[in-house]
This record gives sequence, structure tokens and C-alpha cells, in this order.
Amino acid sequence: MLWNQCSRRVIRRGLLTAALAGGLAVSAYALPAAAEDAGGFLKGQTVRIFVGYSAGGGYDDYARMLGPLFEKKTGATVVVENRPGGGGLTALNQLVREKPDGLTMIMLNGEAAIMGQITNRPGVAYDITKVTNLGRVAKEEHFVLANSKVPDNAKDLIAYGKTKEIKFSATSRPDVLSDYAAVFCETFDLKCKIITGYKGSKEAGLAVMNGEVDAIAISDGSGNKIAQTGKAKVVATLSHNRSPYKADLPTIYDQFKIPPEKKWLMDFRVDIADYGRAIVAPPGMPADKAKYLQKVWKEILTDPAVIEQGKKTERDIDYAPPEALDKTSRELLQSLPADKRKQVDEIILQKFS
Repeated sequence: MLWNQCSRRVIRRGLLTAALAGGLAVSAYALPAAAEDAGGFLKGQTVRIFVGYSAGGGYDDYARMLGPLFEKKTGATVVVENRPGGGGLTALNQLVREKPDGLTMIMLNGEAAIMGQITNRPGVAYDITKVTNLGRVAKEEHFVLANSKVPDNAKDLIAYGKTKEIKFSATSRPDVLSDYAAVFCETFDLKCKIITGYKGSKEAGLAVMNGEVDAIAISDGSGNKIAQTGKAKVVATLSHNRSPYKADLPTIYDQFKIPPEKKWLMDFRVDIADYGRAIVAPPGMPADKAKYLQKVWKEILTDPAVIEQGKKTERDIDYAPPEALDKTSRELLQSLPADKRKQVDEIILQKFS
């Protein structure tokens, strides 16, 4: 079965689950009385939220925006801990070794986590299908940003990349930045080089602004902040949907007819974005505590005032319930055929170095 046929069903089912969870009082995650009673366990406790990147990036912004709201809901004290390394996956490895007592969570780059597991990245010590999902914080589209040295639209950038090397910045492979860049370059047969080693998206973005590299493939929220400096420009949207930050810019799918032998790869990578940025706890958490935390995060992430705050700070909130994340991660990790998985490994991990 072709990846795009399979993935469309995955995403449609995930969106349907999210819609049902938001509109019905009873769901698979309906809150039992025991979960209500579990709330007191956080009062006076210190809760740590890991961020797998350095301070100042998008994940750090979300954690520091939402942490005080979690404090008000639970009576806990929240400490945000930046633990950069491994494209965000070092912190996830550390999280799954923590006690599942509700006192440790992570603002997770779910896309990187899924990609790391799919590609059997060395050092991966987690199984994303076993973590305790508490809720999706945001689902984002992705931009290609470039500096003034390269063309300022997708058509001309692709023509440019046929003959000249385009250097992309990233933290590691895979890390979202690098794999979106690799998929873009592979889809359009471009000459590219992906330079890794930056501590986070902030540093990778600065590399574009300072002219160390030509471009970056980055989430639209973080990309929009970089573009507002005037030192980088949005060239393309690598998503099925247009970004609210650049609604007048057609997506890659709108602008180009991508042949099937290339399109499956772009579809595969774009569809992983459905998991998005998520708040996650260690595996094996007692059901009452897990459901209490899921309730708290749903209340926070569906609060109109919080959603409006996110819009004002350009950190949009797009909640999806834990069961939708569970289903998405399981089906994405199980549906990719062996031959396609091999191609993904070669393109994401080895090519364009």
C-alpha cells in the first residue's frame, strides 16, 4: 500500500478522534472520580518540565508560557529545565528513566521523536508508543527560510539549487530541521548540504541571519519570528496547508506537481507533523495521576484566554487529546514498508552531508 494512501487514513482518523474528544462529554479518556481525587498530590510539589533545546527557542517559549498556568491549576511549582543535545532526544531519553510520579514532563518535539525511532537513530532509548501522552500543544506548518544571498521564491530557489549548493542549518540528524531540509532537497533534486551541530532552532536561525548558511527548514511560528528581523525571508511552505503567518504564500503542493515517486516522501514527512509539539510524561504512570494531568492540560490548552495569549505571542495553541497522539504514533511507526523505511534512512541520515 502506498504511503500517501495509508497516511491519509491515519490523519483523518486522528482528526476525527480529536473532534469527538473536544465535542463529547464522554470519551475513551473520560475522567473517573479517582482522577479528580489525585489532584492533591501536586500541591506544594516541584514539577520539572524538560526542554530538549537551549533557552530562547520555540519549545522553551511554550514551556515558560504554560508553566505558570499549570502552577495555578495544580498548586505545584514548575521549573523549566533546558537539556539540549541530540536534536532534543537526549532529554526524552532522560525523561523515560524518571519515576512516573507526575513530577516530571517534557515539552516534546514529537516529530523528532518519531523520526528518531523510525530511523533507528543510535542512542534512542525510548519507545514513543509507550510514553504517557498528556496532550498536543501545537501543530505547525513548516517554512523554508533563506538569507539575501539566494532567491526569494520557491521556483527560483529550486532552479538555483539545481546548479549551486544550498547550505541548511540544523542541530542533528534527525531533528525536524535537518529532515525537512533533506526531504525538500530530495523531492526537487537539489544540490544541498546540511550542517548540523547547532544547539537549537534559535542558533540555527541565527546562522541563516548571519550568513553562515543559506537556509533553514523550520516551524512556521519560529520561522516567522526570524523573518520579522528582516535578515531572512520565507521562501516556501512545506505543508499541505498554508501557514496563518503567511496565508498569501501557496504551499509546495499548490505550486508544483510533484511526481508520485517523490511525493510519497514529502507526504510521509509532512504527515508526522500531526503529532506536533506535545506535553509528555514517563511511561507507566498510574492511571489516576495520568488522567488528572490529562484533564489539567486539556483545561489549559482549550482555554480561550490561553489560546488568545498564544496568538499574541505567535505561539499558537492547537490542542489534540492524548488518545489521538497514541493512535498517530502507533500507526506512523507501524505503517511504513521496509523498502520505504530504507530510503528514509538513507535520505534523512546520510544524504546531503
